[in-house]
Amino acid sequence: METRYDKFEFFKNSLSSLKETSKDSDSKEISYMTESDLQVVNFDKVKEKYAKKLGVSETPCSNDALYLSEAGNYYFIEFKNGKIQSNVIYNVYNKIYDSLLIFTDIVDERVSFCRNNVNFILVYNEEKNPNNTDVKEDKSRVAIGKHFMKKGGKRFVRFNLEKFEKLYFHAVYTYTESEFEQEFVQKYSIND
Repeated sequence: METRYDKFEFFKNSLSSLKETSKDSDSKEISYMTESDLQVVNFDKVKEKYAKKLGVSETPCSNDALYLSEAGNYYFIEFKNGKIQSNVIYNVYNKIYDSLLIFTDIVDERVSFCRNNVNFILVYNEEKNPNNTDVKEDKSRVAIGKHFMKKGGKRFVRFNLEKFEKLYFHAVYTYTESEFEQEFVQKYSIND
């Protein structure tokens, strides 16, 4: 049976569960940011295969997962279980750039395709990131921002990632683990 990932060799040979792509092995014990078995592309594996095929000595950065919805929308997903500081955000930016370049080469599309069809999600640990003075955020700003954006029917995007929306991505989301479960996992586990 053909899946929606079969069109691209790099993708179909890098399938994984969302849970597996959320694995945090940087801490003393392995933990996961989601328990979802939703099928995604492990984009770290795609990056490794891509770099190997090109024979480059320095491996680029990459997002953790790529999900393709039945409607044809792509979602890059990056999981961050630790404290998000300015150096971590800088790394996330690099992952965005490298992942987009790899993605556009594989699917043979331009950045304009990404602006219309690709979204970005950062899933972060709320307990470790109630406020981030390193990225010019404080708890009050986050709480007030979320409240008013929700009232206005809009999304609140943390960590200055909103600058990538409409430039490279159709939409950018920053979710706590519980928000990610409610807003993304439940939606696509039911619909797909």
